[in-house]
Amino acid sequence: MIAWMIETCIATTLLMLLVLALRKPVREQFGPNIAYALWLLPVLRLLMPPLPGAWSFTELLGSLTQSAEAPAAAATTTVSTQAIIDQALLQAQADMAAHATTTVAETSVTASSGPSLLLILGAIWAAGALGFLLWHIVSHSRFCANLMRKAEIRRTVADGRVHVIETDAATGPLAFGIWRKYVAFPRDFAERYDPVERNLALAHELGHHLRGDLIANWIALVVLALHWFNPVAWRAFRAFRADQELACDALVLSGRAPALRHAYGRAIVKSAHGGAVSAACHLHTVNELKGRLKMLSKHNPKSRARVTTGIAGAAALTLAGLALTASGAGAAIAQADAPTPPAAPAAPA
Repeated sequence: MIAWMIETCIATTLLMLLVLALRKPVREQFGPNIAYALWLLPVLRLLMPPLPGAWSFTELLGSLTQSAEAPAAAATTTVSTQAIIDQALLQAQADMAAHATTTVAETSVTASSGPSLLLILGAIWAAGALGFLLWHIVSHSRFCANLMRKAEIRRTVADGRVHVIETDAATGPLAFGIWRKYVAFPRDFAERYDPVERNLALAHELGHHLRGDLIANWIALVVLALHWFNPVAWRAFRAFRADQELACDALVLSGRAPALRHAYGRAIVKSAHGGAVSAACHLHTVNELKGRLKMLSKHNPKSRARVTTGIAGAAALTLAGLALTASGAGAAIAQADAPTPPAAPAAPA
């Protein structure tokens, strides 16, 4: 089981690096939606169980997992060797056999019952992941409660499925809520934004609800919690959120007049702010603002054939990435097949 967890962590990190390297050229050639879909690859690998048979990735990492389990085995072997030496001394000193046997037995039990290094590291990892998730759950719950406490419901849209509210707690347009969906605007929304900008901002936040981006954010947070110690995962999470916003921009502007891009850019600039809640979908923070406005300045619609090619390429990349990084069944049962050290001989009467 430990070997499988190590393999899964390494495999998902490698796939995150692959998506980080490919996201920009894929976005330029096939559109931001295809680049956003690439982030399914590390999530699918994380959910993939060990597969039957031998896999090259498992064999490649076999030496790593064996070296990780070696300290515990070495400690047990050392204890067994010491017991054998003590038994030999007992045979040579029969007059002290009873006292020496008791001492060796107590030393062996104490040494073998101590926690291994892998167990300590696993406990630290689990505590960090659990603490990360609890912090985000509590922070998001308090943020939503603060929004609703100062909110005034203006109307419902999308056949009554989404509530549009105005609240003093919002610094810009944002979407939140999974079971009960909301779009929040600041109190001065009507004064700061003209009618075209207001409609575009509402369309953007409704696009997040339509695409299921709020659910995707929580899935990404769970993945980040499992990789809380991994700097690659933190960089990948920021890139994922940036690709999510770019994909939503493409959805809003698809099929609309190019002149609306200028108004949409104004709405983004007016909404830019520093703070953001990881599980909510803000119209935009100051992060990645320059790159997003640069993309809006380019009107380069992709043909249907190019989009189809991008979808096929992303699917092929996903299958290849999962196949190359799959864990074999041997990784999950590596500890069960580990040889047990020989038992110490019994002390002579």
